[in-house]
Amino acid sequence: MKKAEPLAAVTKHPTVRDVAKSANVGASTVSRFLRGLTVRRQAAGRIQAAIRDLGYTPNETARSLRGGQSRTIGIVLPKVSNTFFSAATQMMEEEARRHGWSVILLTHQDRMEQQQEHLLTLRRFRADGVLLVAAPGSKMEDIRAILPGVPVVAFDSFLSPEIDSVLLRNREAARIATEHLLSHGYERITCVGGKPEVYSIRERIAGYTDAVSAAHARPELIVAADYEQLRYMLGAAVRSKKRPGAILSLSDFATLHTLTTFDEVGVPRDQCIPLIGFDDFPYAALVDPPLTVIRQPVEKMARYALSALFRRIKGDEQEEIQEISLPGELVLRRSCGCA
Repeated sequence: MKKAEPLAAVTKHPTVRDVAKSANVGASTVSRFLRGLTVRRQAAGRIQAAIRDLGYTPNETARSLRGGQSRTIGIVLPKVSNTFFSAATQMMEEEARRHGWSVILLTHQDRMEQQQEHLLTLRRFRADGVLLVAAPGSKMEDIRAILPGVPVVAFDSFLSPEIDSVLLRNREAARIATEHLLSHGYERITCVGGKPEVYSIRERIAGYTDAVSAAHARPELIVAADYEQLRYMLGAAVRSKKRPGAILSLSDFATLHTLTTFDEVGVPRDQCIPLIGFDDFPYAALVDPPLTVIRQPVEKMARYALSALFRRIKGDEQEEIQEISLPGELVLRRSCGCA
């Protein structure tokens, strides 16, 4: 009698038991890890690696049947003292609450370990989605290992082509601002900023470099790892015989420290170095002279990011990944030399 051909192997999704076997731990330990509870560090590392290698994702249908949505989203960003982030967060929270959702706000101070701790916290509280301003050096596979199956939208910094992102056209904005300073005829236009490892700062440096190189000028950068060091370096440049002819400041913090440096060095108000900064903070128009700035479309960026996240939470997995990049607005005041 002819033997029956073996049935084709049925491809199945990896389970908690598969992860446990691969990580050499018990299924209950994997379950604890997935719920954000404490497990031994060595075990946690093996579980993360197994989840990544097996491509494990939780059964979202079962999860919903067990407890339904938490109607909570996480917002993870570097700091709220930054005027752009504070405004964006307030808008996101108000919009989320209007739709009956709660927000957990966490700040990582550009530290990877702190970001990972916060993502674990969001998993423990069963957040349905996360808006993430990623810390420098973040990798999507690490975030997926901590938040398997949870929608993530990148805000203000590009993270991965695998997820939606909402960004300012940083490179374009910096180029436009630099070109405006060049149009005044200034020489030795200097780019001033901190934390060059941050995505937005890196892109703005590139835009500045594009503009000065196109004008056959030499890029002059004063970029430091922290803002105290930035003030020291800028102060030395301002005191030198070849002080900057104009300054492009790459963030509100850089602008604040630039103005503080002017005061410390004793630059007279009528001899201030022409300046354009990023972000239109509340008192920018009241500074003497009033500050020319690149204004970010914070309301649109916040609204688009939240809309993208809610769309993914609802299960719109088939929709194409979007990278939404919005232009900045050059707001002309007197600090750049305009009347």
